[in-house]
Amino acid sequence: MEIIKNIYKLVGIVKHIDLLRLEEGAKQYLTRFNISFEIVTAKPSALKVKTRQWKCKTGHLLEIPKLISLTQDLFERFITGVPVTVHPIAYTPTVADNVEPDWICNKMLNMGVKLKDIHQDTGVDRLNLSSWIEGLQPMSQDVKAMFFYYFESLQLRKDSHQSPSVFNEPCYN
Repeated sequence: MEIIKNIYKLVGIVKHIDLLRLEEGAKQYLTRFNISFEIVTAKPSALKVKTRQWKCKTGHLLEIPKLISLTQDLFERFITGVPVTVHPIAYTPTVADNVEPDWICNKMLNMGVKLKDIHQDTGVDRLNLSSWIEGLQPMSQDVKAMFFYYFESLQLRKDSHQSPSVFNEPCYN
């Protein structure tokens, strides 16, 4: 299996055994930090690598300088004398990443929302809603986003009803 995308571009530049070792090193970073590597260009004089960290279950997010040094260390171990340019893409958490069944239950309790309210407002059937809220069924990123923005919209509506409408008299100076 190809762990490093486009690793074939290194054939002729790197010995076969070193390609295997490089793949094994990349596999460890994929397992530990959910980092993927892609060879953009490979020449005997220069190497460009795109490094991307995806959502990591351990929560260990790496900053761009760390992604660069990690990539250079890995590739320079097996490719000597060739400068490695890294195009890093750090993982940026989304607002819906923290949406879990406990988060939803807390929001429902704090805002006085019932399951039937969510059903009526979203049109999603009660069986799926209760399965997600009780943690019986895993939530996709789309479902997490739906819950996040559902409660955000409720909060905005609540805030707009609580703030008194302000009447500003026009100034005729």
